[in-house]
Amino acid sequence: MPTDLDIIKQLKQSIGKKLPRLDKLEWGSVGYVQNAHHQITALSLESNLFLCCLKELPPEIIKLQNLTRLSLTGNQLSELPPEIGQLQNLTELNLGANQLSELPPEIGQLQNLNWLNLETNRLSELPPEIGQLQNLNWLNLERNQLSELPPEIGQLQNLTGLILKKNQLSELLSSIGKLQNLKELSLSGNRLSELLSSIEQLQNLTKLYLSENQLSELPPEIGQLQNLTELYLSENPLSELPPEIGQLQNLTELKLDWNKLSELPPEIEQLQNLTELDLGWNELSELPPEIVKLQKLTELSLKRNQLSELPPEIVKLQNLTRLDLPENQLSKLPPEIVKLQNLTRLDLGINRLSKLPPEIGKLQNLTGIYLINNQFTQFPKVLLALNLEVKWDNYSTVGLHVEGNPFQTPPVEIVKQGKQAIIDYYAALEEQQPLNESKLILIGDGGAGKTSVMKRLLGQPFNPQESQTHGININTLTVTHQDNDIKLHCWDFGGQQIMHATHQFFLSKRSLYLLVLDSRRETQVDYWLKHIQTFGKNAPVIIVINKIDENPHFELPQPRQLKKRYPNIKQIVRLSCATQQGLSELNAAIQNTLPDIELLNTVFPAKWFNVKTAIAEQAAKTHFTSYEHYVDICQANGVTKETEQNTLINFLHDLGLVIHFQDRWLRETNVINPQWITEAVYTIINAPQLAGNGKLHRDALTTLLDNHTYPVRKHDSILELMRKFELCYPLNDNEYLLPGLFSAQEPDFAFDDGNALHFILEYDFLPNSIFTRLVVRMHRDILNNTYWRSGVLLRDQATGSTALVETVAEQKRLMLSITGQQQREYLAILLFILKDIHRSYSHLTVTEKIGLPDNPDYSVSYAHLLNLRQHGIKDYLHEQTNQAYQVNTLLGLVAPPTEAEIMPMLQKIVNIIQAQGIEQEKDLLDHIDDVVKVNPAFFGLSVDVNALVRKLFKK
Repeated sequence: MPTDLDIIKQLKQSIGKKLPRLDKLEWGSVGYVQNAHHQITALSLESNLFLCCLKELPPEIIKLQNLTRLSLTGNQLSELPPEIGQLQNLTELNLGANQLSELPPEIGQLQNLNWLNLETNRLSELPPEIGQLQNLNWLNLERNQLSELPPEIGQLQNLTGLILKKNQLSELLSSIGKLQNLKELSLSGNRLSELLSSIEQLQNLTKLYLSENQLSELPPEIGQLQNLTELYLSENPLSELPPEIGQLQNLTELKLDWNKLSELPPEIEQLQNLTELDLGWNELSELPPEIVKLQKLTELSLKRNQLSELPPEIVKLQNLTRLDLPENQLSKLPPEIVKLQNLTRLDLGINRLSKLPPEIGKLQNLTGIYLINNQFTQFPKVLLALNLEVKWDNYSTVGLHVEGNPFQTPPVEIVKQGKQAIIDYYAALEEQQPLNESKLILIGDGGAGKTSVMKRLLGQPFNPQESQTHGININTLTVTHQDNDIKLHCWDFGGQQIMHATHQFFLSKRSLYLLVLDSRRETQVDYWLKHIQTFGKNAPVIIVINKIDENPHFELPQPRQLKKRYPNIKQIVRLSCATQQGLSELNAAIQNTLPDIELLNTVFPAKWFNVKTAIAEQAAKTHFTSYEHYVDICQANGVTKETEQNTLINFLHDLGLVIHFQDRWLRETNVINPQWITEAVYTIINAPQLAGNGKLHRDALTTLLDNHTYPVRKHDSILELMRKFELCYPLNDNEYLLPGLFSAQEPDFAFDDGNALHFILEYDFLPNSIFTRLVVRMHRDILNNTYWRSGVLLRDQATGSTALVETVAEQKRLMLSITGQQQREYLAILLFILKDIHRSYSHLTVTEKIGLPDNPDYSVSYAHLLNLRQHGIKDYLHEQTNQAYQVNTLLGLVAPPTEAEIMPMLQKIVNIIQAQGIEQEKDLLDHIDDVVKVNPAFFGLSVDVNALVRKLFKK
């Protein structure tokens, strides 16, 4: 007779998967437990980690007669065999998240079962034999298709928990009242229109969930449930509550949101143990006076009612920590609110408030206050006396939220600097005037007609022989909006591919974009919209379909879906620059979009305007200024605080008046004539002698650039800025290489793909500059000058590890293949540098994968492998190839790296970062910390990177 261990061996062969033996089996794991007698007592084959969905129950399981626990959740079981009834010793059975449409009658033979999970299946009925499970104390039937229950359910006398959430029950049988030991009953998400009076028989019930039903009233018998502590009645059409509700003396949580209550019964005051009361989304026009007698109340929600005032008596709720009052009609708050000293969250969003009582500044325990969409015309400075983290976004759980009010919101860089910076900001706005300036950026493929569009907007004639822009044209367009002259600084970019790498320095979220498409040819509309989103975040976009006189039938495919994917598209305009058809519509679209441009909603103090004017005057004389000189200009015009100076320089950058590097180690030089440097860079990268090799000789600048505009003494500054742009790197003292201009032809070289660790990064949008910036940072490792426009071969001299890095543009992939004894370490370095580069792009989605060693065309999620490793699972079965692989081998983690192994590689990362100009220890630690926050795993493990870096500095 086979032993349990023999059966397990057969089971492994049957399902083609190793089953680890565990000393202690928890739900969510894969494996089995055996006792001292070599009997298998617990088995778990959960597919979420098992990666092998079972479509039928392996017969070997039925042979394990000693099983007490069996979990098969998350598989694709459509039926249970009758033999399931033979597992007489089962006490726990987990069948959640399968496809079961019925249960065999033999389920009733599991007499020892006390825990049964059947959630998320397709059960439309239960067999009568379910009533035979006399020892069952917990039954979960959530998310099935049950429209009724069998009367036999009342026979489960030991049941303490019954979960029937998200079914199709329209009524309850009276036999439910027989479940005398029931403590938790969940009926939320059904179709119940009434509760039977037999509910009163459930005297031991402590939790009753009835949300999302069709209850229009509650029976008086509800008051008999004396032990009830939680009652959820959300999302029903209740218009009143029975007086008997006051009899629930032990109730601590009462959810009544999304009903039709216009008043509460006076008996509500009897609920003296209530700590949480939710009355949101009802029809209350005043706060019921009885509420203030609920002295233990800690959370009170009155969201979206019809309250026009808050009574002073609210202060009697001395234990209140959270008070939610958004979407009412409040125009003021009582000064007494300051007495709620335990309040930590106060939500006053979407009311009619225009001021706050000064006393509110005394609520020192308040950590979150929400003033979204009120009528504050000035920032309520009293809030700055609170111990708040200041935030201007909807996604933070704590802090100060003031979006949607008619006053100027500080820019994000001010908010990040804290309360003092905000105080300074609002002090500076006391003598303010609207900026009425912004940047309009024309972008699109080369030859799409961007220059012609700009000229037409400027009122200039159309030139059918207009030459293609090989650099950038900057002009100023003046439009009238609400009786104000608005200056739009128009930047017309050349559309050549090589120029896209420079966009990261000029595209801004505080701009309006015109995406110009050529109706005569296929266009990369998704590419350009992703491009804008990556560098300009959610800035407004007008799509201009140009040259419709030559192809009047051109239409964008699925424009509605396009706007759904890119909600920042404000309008699509059809235009002919030759005939001016659509020109008035384009002008109107620009007018209508002006309020959406962030800079136009900005106000400047008079002294900021003075600095701006001084910078513009200096730009007529020189192209550069030091940051120190900029500070001198600020000081001379009364802008003395560092926070103001930092904010102003960023505004000037977004206006296109300067090029400013935010990082302190890069900001020594500010370009105050962006067109001057842009024309120089574009002239260089479009030079014919650089095409196909990317090699730039310093001496060549004298012939490439106009000597009057770009004298020799300025050439070093131009090259240094190109290095800061990460467009090039020095080959020697006289030569530079531009990776974006390398030959497209792949050279001949040897590389051992068969023994490589293959790592794949898949992008939703892959900017060309990511690869070129990686090459610039890693150029010291380039092996034997093996590089081309889409690939590079790297070698780490210290370890001998070699990496082949390639871009596959059509698949939006970056491929890393690494060989050598320390391949994992070199991979970690490359990933660290890439993640550092990624941080400078917005809306960039990257999926990391590991290519299979014997078939790199197939891959597996890197995050998934790390998850398997974390759960102690050593093997991975690839479904498509049906091959098994060791998790650590795929990760390159044959053994956990020691500190001695990590330190040299970490030193290399530090060297690469220092080469960017980040040399001071604090700056370097902050920089590394920012990268680690995005990606806490290092070498696939959790490592305190900064602690190791500090060790490096101490050496």
